[in-house]
Amino acid sequence: GSVGDGESLKRTLKALYHPRNQYAVHLDLEASPHERLDLANFVRNEPLFAELGNVRMIVKANLVTYRGPTMVTNTLHAAALLFKEAGNWDWFINLSASDYPLLTQDG
Repeated sequence: GSVGDGESLKRTLKALYHPRNQYAVHLDLEASPHERLDLANFVRNEPLFAELGNVRMIVKANLVTYRGPTMVTNTLHAAALLFKEAGNWDWFINLSASDYPLLTQDG
């Protein structure tokens, strides 16, 4: 996400969450340090996520330009983090704060 996306990311993450999945969340350099800290605290303290620890915040904010290579670089960084910390997964889906599920994963 980017500046102003913190609340949307929280809402989307709660709607998408499934205990068998792994998640990496990132707010880019356009977001304020306060917004990134707020999202990191949400990820760390949300009871839904805390039990399994399968939601990770990428704490080092990176510059992301949505028409350049930084988007690909940031996506690969998230995949590498998930491989390193939670290598037992099969699919990788890159979503933005504006994405929202139409159905539950089990429905």
